[in-house]
Amino acid sequence: MKKQLLCYFFLLSFFQSKAAETDSTSLSKISQSKIVKFFTGHKYLVSPFVFYMPETSWVLGGGVKRFFNGGGEGDSLTRVSNTAIFLQYSLNSQIMFEHNYQIFTNKEKYYIVGYYGFSRFPVLFYGVGAEAKPENEEAITFDLIRFDNLTYRKIANHTFAGLGWRYFKMYNVQGKSNGILENGNDVVGRKGSTVSGLNVSVQFDNRDNVLTTSHGSFLQLEYSAHEHWTGSTQSFHRWQLDARKFLMPFAQRKDVLAFQAFAFLTNGNVPFHELGLLGGDMIMRGYYVGSRRDKDLLAFQTEYRWQALKRWGLVGFGGLGWVNNKIGDMNMTNILPSYGAGLRFKINRKENVNVRVDYGFGNGQQNLYFFIAEAF
Repeated sequence: MKKQLLCYFFLLSFFQSKAAETDSTSLSKISQSKIVKFFTGHKYLVSPFVFYMPETSWVLGGGVKRFFNGGGEGDSLTRVSNTAIFLQYSLNSQIMFEHNYQIFTNKEKYYIVGYYGFSRFPVLFYGVGAEAKPENEEAITFDLIRFDNLTYRKIANHTFAGLGWRYFKMYNVQGKSNGILENGNDVVGRKGSTVSGLNVSVQFDNRDNVLTTSHGSFLQLEYSAHEHWTGSTQSFHRWQLDARKFLMPFAQRKDVLAFQAFAFLTNGNVPFHELGLLGGDMIMRGYYVGSRRDKDLLAFQTEYRWQALKRWGLVGFGGLGWVNNKIGDMNMTNILPSYGAGLRFKINRKENVNVRVDYGFGNGQQNLYFFIAEAF
């Protein structure tokens, strides 16, 4: 969200319902039906919202996040799965829809993660690489169809191997007349592109909760190959490494100390929207997402989560990031800092799910974030 944000209203409600018990035979059959159990036997977060930005005018929307145990009731070996759907629409006829999911099957034999959606929403573009400067800022719009899925199979204790597919189609790209996108002849995909390719991944994950982790480790290595024969308009490859560690430093408290190291490396003819994007609500909070973008990105983050009260907490976070055309050119002279603080409210105490409000700063930029679940 930009500093020009004029008004934001965020409303969250949480409800859990169960079928009423009755001696009536007919009502008992209804209460035991799979349809009724689907809508009444699990937990939901419902989040309507409205906000205003100059690029969009007023935006209305909402989301629903559902929690469930894919292993069945009483299964302590399977972590809680979640799936979420959200939709937002602006008075300028801009739309965004997404469905994302993290599903653990019985005893975590399989783990399925991914999302799909469609968007026609403005984003800010600052250029690529060293040409990305605040004074270059321009709003661009495009239609984007997105699909990204990985299906993992457990191969050892807490260890999974995954296979999946990525498909991103960008079209109807429009930028500022005579702007940096229109004149950027070296900007790959500036008139649209199709990204289609195979995903391969290995993952170690012994976190206690995938949305709000208290202790454990997470390590993921992912490789994606996009070629003309797989349906891509450009040929490029990408590697992504995500390592996280969580610990509770005090035995008598529920505070959490979290660390993350993130690397995103590409080679080939990479479309501008597939480059390493610094910023946003997860990597290097404080920067507008994509305000710095290039082929290679490195980021290191840490945060301390202080559980002040049973349902309320405070967070302080900081990070260092690098973005460059070649990883070998990264050094201490092009380092980018990020820091900030946030407020937490435990909206779901049983599943340990937080609503977070973060305010981040980074090298002349600052942004406010409202989200469900932690950044990492």
